[in-house]
Amino acid sequence: MQHMAGELAHHLGKRATDKPLSYCWLYGFLKRWESRISTLKPSALDSNRAKHSTPEIAAKYFDNLEVAIAEYGLPERPDCIYNLDETGISPEHRLPNVIAPIKEKAQAVTSPRSATTTLIACASAPGHHLPPYFVFKGLLKSKQTKF
Repeated sequence: MQHMAGELAHHLGKRATDKPLSYCWLYGFLKRWESRISTLKPSALDSNRAKHSTPEIAAKYFDNLEVAIAEYGLPERPDCIYNLDETGISPEHRLPNVIAPIKEKAQAVTSPRSATTTLIACASAPGHHLPPYFVFKGLLKSKQTKF
């Protein structure tokens, strides 16, 4: 933001140099526009997920889900419907703050840089749940067998 604003001010003849504006300017800008924009950390979205997360694919998933729920008579049995979710916890990668409109959720496409610990959680509609399951990176040690 500071780089772009500095270049624009120079281009408009408001500034002699195109160097980035100061943090003081940035904080003043954010204060003036606090009802419309804010700074936030974007959520990481893996590049493969970003490429394959389209409205068409999501619609197809929910169509298939509706068919499966009807086929197995699950609308009357919410205790038999479980939601399983997994998330990756990366200890090293931190995303920078971004400036975005209020009430918007920013995402940044990232590439994995380190080992990820996976957390799996599962719960049913009435509130039954399984204990969380963690998957840590491990070292595979192969034993060589002599014949």
